[in-house]
Amino acid sequence: MSRRRVVLALAAVAIAIACACALKRCSSSPAESASSTSQAPRDAALRTDTYVVAAVPIHDTVATVGTLAANEAISVVSELSRRLVSIAVAEGTDVEKGELLFKLDDADLNAKLAELEVQRQLSARTEERQRALLAYDKKALSQQAYDQALAELHGIEAQIDSLRVTLAKTEIRAPFRARVGLRRVSEGAWITPDIVMTTLQDTSRIKVDFSIPERHAGAVAIGTRFAFRVASRAEDFEGRVIAIEPVIDAPTRSLMVRGLADNTEGALIPGAFASVEVPIERPLAGILVPAQAIVPSATGHSVFVLRDGRAAVQEVEIGLRTRDSVEVVRGLKVGDTVLTSNLLRLRAGVRIEAATAH
Repeated sequence: MSRRRVVLALAAVAIAIACACALKRCSSSPAESASSTSQAPRDAALRTDTYVVAAVPIHDTVATVGTLAANEAISVVSELSRRLVSIAVAEGTDVEKGELLFKLDDADLNAKLAELEVQRQLSARTEERQRALLAYDKKALSQQAYDQALAELHGIEAQIDSLRVTLAKTEIRAPFRARVGLRRVSEGAWITPDIVMTTLQDTSRIKVDFSIPERHAGAVAIGTRFAFRVASRAEDFEGRVIAIEPVIDAPTRSLMVRGLADNTEGALIPGAFASVEVPIERPLAGILVPAQAIVPSATGHSVFVLRDGRAAVQEVEIGLRTRDSVEVVRGLKVGDTVLTSNLLRLRAGVRIEAATAH
């Protein structure tokens, strides 16, 4: 027998075997098939976690931005136009209240003061003699002459007081305890009131100025605590509200608030940007559900609730979002059981086996 005939014979045998197997499968009884199908559960329960709705206090947080400012800050300028003769403080150092910072030239003022002191002494002696003469014999000196001598004495004393005030202005002193900024003048410079000599910053405490939306205006009061962060530091800082603007800014519809924070370690720098979080507690309790229970839909949001042992879809309106929870404003009531796991397998009408209830 040729090789070709052998190959054809083997192929025929294989085809015959395949046909026989197919006929055997087709000849299986319908009862056996039905029996096999009936073994699968028609209404298997889906195991899922649940959450029982309860009314809880809702703590809202308003996130906003603010700016840090020194507790007290000034630009040091002179009230007089004079030459700077000495600098008594180093830039970047701390100074106490009343400490001398700069000294202006006062030579001409001291000379004028010495001249007035001589005039005052002469006027005082003249007034004393005329007062004694008037007391001895009123006909020897008129009251007008004595009054004129007394007025001259008082006028000179007033000039001396005025000159001493001017002399005091030649010594520029710190009005409060602060840190000195960068010095912008040198000894020998001609100083005028338009020239900033340096700055003083009291950074022992830091002001935090920020704004909150108009709708939260009634929730912030003097003494309210808040948290804030700055880019230069990793930790959170705490402050308290010390002042509230009495009017709402019309263009932004926001309320300006000023807080105060301790800065004994000098970690906070005036002028820095701050991210502020102000806690706001609502007067009434609300409904919060786990965030994973909320299912977005084309019409809004919904949750799966347990009703008569089966899953049901309930549309809800949500409000505040926190890190782990979502406020439900409408659609749920206290006592409802919300399904929180296996959401991808849940369908309306599926029988539920509650795993845990929180």
